[in-house]
Amino acid sequence: MNFDYDNFTENNAVIKRETKTIVLISISMVASIIIFAFISYYFTKTKTIQFIEIPPALLNSIFNVLNIVAIFMVVIVLAVRKTIYYSARIIKEDFTLIQVLHKWKKIDIILIAVAESISVLGLVISFLGMPIARTFHFFVTSILVILVIMPINWKIRDKLRILNHQRDMNIPF
Repeated sequence: MNFDYDNFTENNAVIKRETKTIVLISISMVASIIIFAFISYYFTKTKTIQFIEIPPALLNSIFNVLNIVAIFMVVIVLAVRKTIYYSARIIKEDFTLIQVLHKWKKIDIILIAVAESISVLGLVISFLGMPIARTFHFFVTSILVILVIMPINWKIRDKLRILNHQRDMNIPF
């Protein structure tokens, strides 16, 4: 089996070009999550903002519910990305490399937005009066999920290999 270096570099350039925007979106989302964490830290430390006075028992209940919601969001994002990337309803048999990457870009944007909303839950519960020590995991989890989803070149190549293997497609990568 001969290695076609020209085809490899051409496909590599296509992958880089098509995933550049989503990588920039991912990086900006991570930056916004860090800003959310600093806002949460600053406002809970200085008690500058507390929208309403909530009894501690109710605040703990809200915190527990938001934790469960965040866990479900993480599970949904990680499970959906493994199944929807290779779905026959999304990726048709006659798709080219660019068409596959466009579909994956749309999926990635939705999943990254859901992952960032986990940090919004942390920000909300912080504004309700929960200390940053108890809400920090929302921000860390959100960043980690975005980093897992971020389409890096070698991840895209692995997904294309899996797609070709599972569906007997001939998408060059």
